[in-house]
Amino acid sequence: MNAINEAELTDFMKNKAIKRLTIVQSEEGKYRIVINLTWKEGDWNLVTTRGGPREWASLDRLIRHLSDKYESLPPITLVLCK
Repeated sequence: MNAINEAELTDFMKNKAIKRLTIVQSEEGKYRIVINLTWKEGDWNLVTTRGGPREWASLDRLIRHLSDKYESLPPITLVLCK
């Protein structure tokens, strides 16, 4: 699993190095962020400082986090799990 922490994501956002940001709903109903970079191949998962996936319990909290933390966002794709 390719991983990016919050500090790296902040840096990549400032430098406009993110091609696409995908919000993925897990089977447990939580939401994760998957990033596609302009200069590296593959999907990169946002992780916590301990290396586990960074998850949000609700979509509105995740959107609020993104809106509050980052000035401009790349295109966002939403993938929902049944």
